[in-house]
Amino acid sequence: MQIYRHLLTVLLAAIFLTAAPHQAAAAECEAPDDARRYEINVKVDVGTPKIYNNRSKAQLGTSISHGRRGQILGTMLGNVDLRWFINYKVEEIANGTCFWVANANVELSYHQLDINIASEYEPGSCQYEAILDHEKEHVVVAQRILSPYAQQIQQVLTTLSIPTADLPSVADSPEEAQAQVQEVFRRVLLPVRDQMNQRVRAQQAEVDTRENYARTFRQCRRW
Repeated sequence: MQIYRHLLTVLLAAIFLTAAPHQAAAAECEAPDDARRYEINVKVDVGTPKIYNNRSKAQLGTSISHGRRGQILGTMLGNVDLRWFINYKVEEIANGTCFWVANANVELSYHQLDINIASEYEPGSCQYEAILDHEKEHVVVAQRILSPYAQQIQQVLTTLSIPTADLPSVADSPEEAQAQVQEVFRRVLLPVRDQMNQRVRAQQAEVDTRENYARTFRQCRRW
């Protein structure tokens, strides 16, 4: 994690909760009248799947049943990338550090969204197209999960008691403020990410049913 300080502005990949104010310093902690209003922006990029046809059934592995007799004929690999950037300002006061959040930007996207089809099946063949159709169902599941969780992230960041220009907070030092920010992120946003991953796995399992596999294999004569 990198932290950039330009005058009194700090960019952090984190989120703030209002800390218990220090009694002696709280009265001195005020944002300037022209301080910007707190803003939250959540950006979603569902991604475009890449299709690969360069690995054999043996190379794709045999430990997971995505085909007959345990052979993997195709896979869809999707990895969610959750990044967040908090822009907050600090001001040194007599008994500590006064700080408030200016804006928060969150990016929810797929940095990997790959479809693999066993190289035994050439593009354009019946088997290739049948496998591709099945793996695209997994892609749809992966993509449609993002928007509801983007809304949940927006709500979480809005409802939390975040120090803003209207109600700034006080820490003993900039280092303490940084530690608080990182801990709040782990405690608040990581559970949202984990919940999203659990939901993805559950809905992906609904695609990999015996009925769906049977429908896929009925499309072509030879496998």
